[in-house]
Amino acid sequence: MANSKVQYTADGSTQAFAVTFPFISRNHVSVEVDGVAATFTWNNDSQVYISSPTLSGGEAVLLIRSTSQGTRLVDYVDGSNLTETDLDLDSKQAFYMAQESLDELTLLDDDATATSGYILVADGTDFKSVAVSGDVTISTAGAVTIGAGTVETAMIAADAINGTRLADNAVDSEHYTDGSIDTVHIADVNVTTAKIANDAITGAKIELFDDSYAATNTHILVADGTDFDNVAVTGDITISNAGVTAIASEVIANADINGSAAIDASKIHNGNVSNAEFGYLDGVSSAIQTQINSLVAGAVSDVQDDSFRIQDNGDSTKEVAFEVSGVSSGTTRTLTIPNASDTIVGKATTDTFTNKTFDANGTGNSLSNVDVADLANGTDGQLITWGADAAPTTVATGTSGQILTSAGAGAPPTFETAVTGATNGFAIAMAVAL
Repeated sequence: MANSKVQYTADGSTQAFAVTFPFISRNHVSVEVDGVAATFTWNNDSQVYISSPTLSGGEAVLLIRSTSQGTRLVDYVDGSNLTETDLDLDSKQAFYMAQESLDELTLLDDDATATSGYILVADGTDFKSVAVSGDVTISTAGAVTIGAGTVETAMIAADAINGTRLADNAVDSEHYTDGSIDTVHIADVNVTTAKIANDAITGAKIELFDDSYAATNTHILVADGTDFDNVAVTGDITISNAGVTAIASEVIANADINGSAAIDASKIHNGNVSNAEFGYLDGVSSAIQTQINSLVAGAVSDVQDDSFRIQDNGDSTKEVAFEVSGVSSGTTRTLTIPNASDTIVGKATTDTFTNKTFDANGTGNSLSNVDVADLANGTDGQLITWGADAAPTTVATGTSGQILTSAGAGAPPTFETAVTGATNGFAIAMAVAL
């Protein structure tokens, strides 16, 4: 009976197993399932729980103690007190290691020898050293050799020998059963023309062809729902025996052209008229040539304002339109262009006028909202007046302390030095602001 291990056969109903041997540390205990390390936890010091793998039944579960061999658990120091605990721990380590070594040695038969080419085989009690004989032999390097002629038919699994195990060109016609090669055993695309006798394939052997089809000149094969028959090409097109088709004259009707065909302008006449130019015809309500003929000098035909547009020559999306709805019915308004290149002034735009005369005294003319801020900048200290020619002018600026003196009608006032002691030598000037 082993002192450092215990083995169970899993029944599939539990993952917990008893630890039947003593140990110093839980770290010295490991668990294997079918020879592979398992993941486990401790329920208590007498039982472990295998968390992986899940046991389904029949697995060999082995619990093994392996006491620390590389490190001593007790280190004696000169002058220290020896305790029972230290002595017990030190002796347990040596005792358990001896048990574990004996457990390993008891598996070998007492007379087992390391004879060359022998192997250890268990007989249910221990392992014995025996020679390998029979169908296979083994070398001291572990190489196993199957004996010549020892493999019998019964040893070969059904359908186990495939093409890779047969020598090239080893199977001849002698080994085929008569009629055994069927369509399934012929590789795809492996029946070549060389394997077919000349003129051997007839219409009767081709399912899709009519049994009586013939290679009549310029005929084509057309399916009738059962097979293909050779027929002449008639109707709107013809075909030559070179495969060249030709559409007959005057057979394409308007109904033959798909509504979404979008025939490009380059396909019409000689292609000189572009798609964009054809688009300009949209909305034409009468003969174009008649309209063009009416456009003569001095006799331009009437054009509705919602149809007439002037486009920029660089960007056709930039347009000018005229709106005549504000003109009274039965009235013609004439816009005269001056003999100069200029920019049109807008009623609601900000513009600067040059060389323009505004007659506020003309019939129906007036200037409004003109305040001092709207006047042109002048010289600080000048006054506005009118000269002998009745034209507006300014009074020259005086110096500090001078007074404005009238020169009477026909001359503008001037600034003069005040007379000392004078009391009524002042002139009152009225500045007129336009």
